[in-house]
Amino acid sequence: MVRLVGLAEFEGLGIAGFLRDVKLVPCEKPQGWMKLVGATVEGEEVATKCIEPDAAKRLYAVVSSYLKRWGGLVEEG
Repeated sequence: MVRLVGLAEFEGLGIAGFLRDVKLVPCEKPQGWMKLVGATVEGEEVATKCIEPDAAKRLYAVVSSYLKRWGGLVEEG
């Protein structure tokens, strides 16, 4: 089951090192919008609401940079 989180919470999970990966997923409605989906270190799947593509791409770039820098620092358990 996917847990819906706010944009700030999603970014917070990334900067705190609690996300393992992140991906951009297209939304059916509104067409052309996107959402971010990620997996936490505890195996939970989290997703944002559908947002405008430019905003989604910016947030994706930010969270991806966090994962490259700090990904893997938090251990499961």
